[in-house]
Amino acid sequence: DPAQRVAACYAAALAPRLAAGLRPARSSPAAPAAARAEQFLAYTMFYQASPFYQFAHFTANQAIVEAFESGGRRRLHVVDFDVSYGFQWPSLIQSLSDAAAAATSSSSHDDDDNGGGCGDGPVSLRITGFGASADELRETEARLRRFAAGCPNLRFEFEGILNNGSNTRHDCTRIDDDATVVVNLVFPASSREACAATRMAYINSLNPSMVFLIEKHDGGGGLTGGDNTTTGRSASLLPRFAANLRYFAAVFDSLHECLPVDSAERLAIERDHLGREIADAVASLDHQHRRRHGGGGGGVDHAAASWNWKAAMEGAGLDGVKLSSRTVSQAKLLLKMKSGCGGGGFRVVEGDGGMAMSLAWRDMALATATLWRRRRRRRRCR
Repeated sequence: DPAQRVAACYAAALAPRLAAGLRPARSSPAAPAAARAEQFLAYTMFYQASPFYQFAHFTANQAIVEAFESGGRRRLHVVDFDVSYGFQWPSLIQSLSDAAAAATSSSSHDDDDNGGGCGDGPVSLRITGFGASADELRETEARLRRFAAGCPNLRFEFEGILNNGSNTRHDCTRIDDDATVVVNLVFPASSREACAATRMAYINSLNPSMVFLIEKHDGGGGLTGGDNTTTGRSASLLPRFAANLRYFAAVFDSLHECLPVDSAERLAIERDHLGREIADAVASLDHQHRRRHGGGGGGVDHAAASWNWKAAMEGAGLDGVKLSSRTVSQAKLLLKMKSGCGGGGFRVVEGDGGMAMSLAWRDMALATATLWRRRRRRRRCR
């Protein structure tokens, strides 16, 4: 059953670390090409089987389109802090191209009535994507360029930047003053929280029109596994581990409802994608434990343990804003289309007066989306 399978994944992740005792854990070598191919296939199958990533990506893209339309410009620059395989962006590319084609057609009809004209022409989309692997960044760029080549109403550019933790070169990003700049923070990794302050300073320097944030309820960041308490400052890692376990137990349970018990796809997803995420989560918790107790390079690492994105956004001069009714409706429509998966066990839950929207599996929130914009300066009355 799902509980047994998720327990097996945790056992596999914990066993070598327990066997190593107090010896510092070595970093894992880069995955060989065959393993990377298996991971990509597992991610693809999970993307198709479950609404989890589609909820995050389509919600983000709807908010990005609305920010672009309200900006009144023809150039859009998206800064994506974890571009991964780039699955989020084909739908945005298609949406922007279709909108540009419709606007050009409408303008042509209007100009024909008035004696001619050329319309607004193509729009421009530039994506700056941060990634953990140079090979993966090149493959992602190639896939997106092939897709964008079929969209004649859109000019597409991609810039891949290797994420080297604290050594990441944020200052090499080229910013177009004529573009609407939006920041995409979909599932920021907890293993990089020690660098989050630097990342937040960089986001602030971009002066973005919008920041879209979606966090997992996995105990890795400011959110927790289903309650309103924070565990970041706890002296024990047990609450974070428990939240992580509850999160993955719910994901495994939802996948169990989406795919048959004897499904080879389900087995590949749990082994090559979810199992790898569990291993990464255990490694992150182990690293935090060693830092707290003086192992692995020095003292207590409060920055890695207590980072809170909501407080960081507010501290950077950003305010949360309500998600549009179109964004909420699109998320609910997606789950209706995916109702065959899990028998309708997935739900959209609105919260914080419309300022947040969560994807839940039964009674367990899996991820929560929020939208942030630059704080408007209040004029003083004289």
